[in-house]
Amino acid sequence: MIRIPIEELVPGMELAAPIPHPRLPHVALLKTGYRLVPKVVRQLPKYGIRYVWIRHPGFEFLDEKVNQVIPQCRAQLFYQVKKSFTGISNHTAGSFDLNQYKQAVSDLILNLVSDSANAVWAERLLGDNEELFAHSANVAYLALVLGMGLRKYIARERKYLERSEVEDLTNLGIGAMLHDIGKLGLDRGMRDLHELDPMEDPSVYREHPERGYRALTGRIEATAAAVVLHHHQWFDGQGFPKIKATHAERRPVAVRGRKIHIFPRIVAVANAIDSLIALGRRNGKPTVAALAALQSRAIRPRFDPVILLAALRSVPPFALGSCVTLSDNRKAIVIDLNREAPCYPTVQVVPEGGAMDAPTGETINLSETTDVWIGYDGGCPVSQYLYKLPKRRRRKPLITKQ
Repeated sequence: MIRIPIEELVPGMELAAPIPHPRLPHVALLKTGYRLVPKVVRQLPKYGIRYVWIRHPGFEFLDEKVNQVIPQCRAQLFYQVKKSFTGISNHTAGSFDLNQYKQAVSDLILNLVSDSANAVWAERLLGDNEELFAHSANVAYLALVLGMGLRKYIARERKYLERSEVEDLTNLGIGAMLHDIGKLGLDRGMRDLHELDPMEDPSVYREHPERGYRALTGRIEATAAAVVLHHHQWFDGQGFPKIKATHAERRPVAVRGRKIHIFPRIVAVANAIDSLIALGRRNGKPTVAALAALQSRAIRPRFDPVILLAALRSVPPFALGSCVTLSDNRKAIVIDLNREAPCYPTVQVVPEGGAMDAPTGETINLSETTDVWIGYDGGCPVSQYLYKLPKRRRRKPLITKQ
């Protein structure tokens, strides 16, 4: 199976995985084995579908690397956010059901635990006219992926708690799902904006963390509420909301660094990644461009460096199964990710012509060669965005005197 953009779909291709309904949980738009017809291919963009999994001889081994349940769990997050946010906005009684939030988060956590080897960000759900809901579901998904990979770091940051409490990431997921609930008080155009969007009056936008916090205080646990209040608080002490001075102090002291709870630090990174990807897509830029921007001098200091590095290892710039074009113009499929060098995965060349029944070509670990690299992704040139991560520091073994 390979993952291709809908622009490259050809009638007659057979689905290797179901296409989940992006708006309805546990509903498939199309099932595995369905052969595409022209009318259906034309309809897919209306549902915000950008990529689909297609059967391709020689790539059956990718079936085991793709968790087909996680997309359904993400659709459930979207559905729950949309349902409750809409109810709260319309002042509908009983619209906020914490137990349903917990169930949606728990289902996703269980699937991430069962498939930890492939617990990586795949792609963002598209917002279209529902960007606030899609963004909230995306951030919750990515925050939990990061939380799974940062369990040891979280344990060190929360060492005063019992082990069972430390390992429970439910409040991280709930806080991430609700982090932008304060935007419900803004007009429709403003609530779909992200922090890096140009806006006439940013002060209005910057009120949403406090608005959300006030609305949720006493309704969710303190650690989840902290995510809502501090997800725009930067690691370097900047960001918002600004800490207000009290009568006992002349000047307020900014919350910075590790004084910010670990959960909002994680969500701050997840929020920035999804926002940058959304902004990039508006301008026709690929995911790798957003991840490169995240490492710029202007943005990087905002985040906990440990969490940022974990995110860059967990969010592949080129998704597993993606069709890319190499610098020598050969087509290839990404068959294995590389967490230490994400822009240089292992690829398998598709022979010229790319026919569905063509045999597969050579396998290339792009991290082990300087002769070839990924040049295009979905028709977009990407060479200028390729980046390398710092190498892991290996601890020197202790040498004892004899």
